[in-house]
Amino acid sequence: MNAIILFGSPRKDGNTFRLVDALSQSLKEKGIDVRMVYLNDLNIRPCQGCLACLPEGICRINDDMKDIRKYIFESDLIIYASPVYWYGPSGQLKLAIDRSIAFFDKDYNSRVKGKKAITVMCCADEDADTFTPSIEMFKRTFNLLGITYIGGVEAPSCTDKGTIRDEFLEKAKKLAEMVP
Repeated sequence: MNAIILFGSPRKDGNTFRLVDALSQSLKEKGIDVRMVYLNDLNIRPCQGCLACLPEGICRINDDMKDIRKYIFESDLIIYASPVYWYGPSGQLKLAIDRSIAFFDKDYNSRVKGKKAITVMCCADEDADTFTPSIEMFKRTFNLLGITYIGGVEAPSCTDKGTIRDEFLEKAKKLAEMVP
């Protein structure tokens, strides 16, 4: 089994990374090959809504999304990891999500149907309801694409680097155990 982590945090060593690392290590222990993609380091342009991608599944924008697309096709599991800003995923991750229109054909049948997904999110707010809009967006996106949502880890109160509580790191490890 192959997994790709779409890492949407601009920080490579923050709380989102600590959650992803716990999840990733547990997946590797299960024999799953894990590839991490740092979206902040890539050139991903916004979707232009032209729908030129629908016939062949290839976007007319020549940027790093072509590699991400390839990695997603090669993967059985897609992990969406992001801090939550303004009740949604980071701009880095949102750009990649918006470009997922290329995973449809001209009749809007999904080219990635049957894949599995996990979400990993942190936020500074103490209120866990802060994650609700993001979770809803992810669930709707996965439903539309025919992707099975395994579950997620949402860690509130992550105000400073290293402030993630151990309970959420353990939850990430347990989530990895649920991956078939």
